[in-house]
Amino acid sequence: MTTDMSSIKSSPVTHVLFTLVFLVSGLTVNLLQLLFFITLWPLNKDLFRKINYYFSYIIYSELVFLSDWWAGIPYYFYINKEDYKFFGKEHAIFIINHKYEIDWLTAWVVHDRIGGILGNCKAFAKNSLKYMPVIGWAWWFGEFLFLQRDLVKDKHTIETKLGKLFEHGNPVTMLLYAEGTRFTKDKHEASIKFARSKGLPELKEHLLPRTKGFSIGLPHFRHNLPAVYNVQIAFKGGEKPSLRALLSGQRFEAHVYMERIPIEQVPDGDKACEKWMYDMYEKKDKMMVSFFNTGDWFKESGVTPVEKFVPPYRYYCLLNMIFWSIVVLVPIFYLAFNIFISGNILHILLLVVPIGLLHVVLSKMLNVSEISKTSSQYGTEKQKTK
Repeated sequence: MTTDMSSIKSSPVTHVLFTLVFLVSGLTVNLLQLLFFITLWPLNKDLFRKINYYFSYIIYSELVFLSDWWAGIPYYFYINKEDYKFFGKEHAIFIINHKYEIDWLTAWVVHDRIGGILGNCKAFAKNSLKYMPVIGWAWWFGEFLFLQRDLVKDKHTIETKLGKLFEHGNPVTMLLYAEGTRFTKDKHEASIKFARSKGLPELKEHLLPRTKGFSIGLPHFRHNLPAVYNVQIAFKGGEKPSLRALLSGQRFEAHVYMERIPIEQVPDGDKACEKWMYDMYEKKDKMMVSFFNTGDWFKESGVTPVEKFVPPYRYYCLLNMIFWSIVVLVPIFYLAFNIFISGNILHILLLVVPIGLLHVVLSKMLNVSEISKTSSQYGTEKQKTK
């Protein structure tokens, strides 16, 4: 039975069907978001945000479904009990390591599992992503901060929009990847070279963080933000964690460390804030080295151990996926059955061609999240010149 399920999960046909459900449900939600944005946003922004929370959840939870229910990834959380009682009940910024292709999805699982605020999980994102159907459009309606990796232009975006997010009535989390891009060997070498030239910490498993965006925004959101969280993510077992791996049902373990830092402990001023961020990344680096060496965050890092726990699964993403699968696939299967029994070659071709196109769309969507396909120029001469 396990072998049969493995074959089903790794089948291109299954992947195409999932893509079909995701696109149809996502585009339907995008259309509803547009209608509510046009009619409601000018009149009552807070009400639009409350409704849009559920629209966002519909789309995000289909990807959480891949991790929790399709691939069945076990998640282990490490967080102090005193810190845990605040999570999901306050505005927060997650400062997350950026080593994996699905660290963003892991953060979504965290918010669904132990916070129940997945629809209000936001992030800084590349400006080009807002043009991507379904997920990018949902992010635009969700008031994500789209950056152009140009400090002059991004400074205005951060100063004017970031503070407003934490004025929402319901808890909002902003995901911050201070490294600016995912970890690769070439980028790590560039990071080490830069650190040596400036007398900064030489990190082994992280890139040197970029501190400007956080320090620029701090004065504008400090008064509305109770805490930032140091979040560290690592995986054990299986192949390299990726959306492709999840879609094929590959299993590995996710380990998530979370530390709440009251905003009062974050210093004012660019220099002090910069040093605070570098110190945090030295701590993160020691923890990651310890995890890779021993399978434990704490053995070699010197960080005070906290007990791990496994939060219960939430059924909403499963029910959401079942609902949309029925709505989308039942009519499709009925139509396909009638076309094939009719024997009309033209109609069969008209059915097969869109399926092939869906496979191409799936490949394009997966490429967006792959480290090897990243467009970042971290450490290159072109990036330095800019």
